[in-house]
Amino acid sequence: MEHCATFPTIRGLCPHTSLSRFHGFRYYITGPHVHNVNLRASIVAKADSLNCFGWTQNVVEGQNVKEGGSGNAVVGEARCNKKRGAELQEWIEKGVFSEGAVVTDVQVKVYDDTKIKLHFSHFKVLDNERVTCFRNMPHMCDEFKEEGGGQASKGQEEGGQGGSEEL
Repeated sequence: MEHCATFPTIRGLCPHTSLSRFHGFRYYITGPHVHNVNLRASIVAKADSLNCFGWTQNVVEGQNVKEGGSGNAVVGEARCNKKRGAELQEWIEKGVFSEGAVVTDVQVKVYDDTKIKLHFSHFKVLDNERVTCFRNMPHMCDEFKEEGGGQASKGQEEGGQGGSEEL
């Protein structure tokens, strides 16, 4: 376990923290054809095959769209064991999903504490009407853009907090 060198050991053993066991991240995928092309279904299938949990959702026009964005985006969070999380992240970053999907950009934010805000026992597709946005990029809530460029205030989590549902 590589990280054991940076953490104190207990009786010579590496502590079992969530950092040593899990990998959590947020992704934001944009492109001219990312909706209605089974992109979310392919993410769910890949995540399920790796025993990951989390969520994915289409970003619709006018719903906390990244500055300059058109609403052609898919956002989500994932949490997996260390090895499989890195595998899912790499697969998402490649941007090769379902036939018909045209991806121009993939942004990923790896969480330092691996925690994601919405926990499910599997990988879930959220309804488009549900507002999901965060205190920082990618997919920052409009109100946090206006409050100073997305810097989380002291005591706020870096991970996925934000929006009207406090994600």
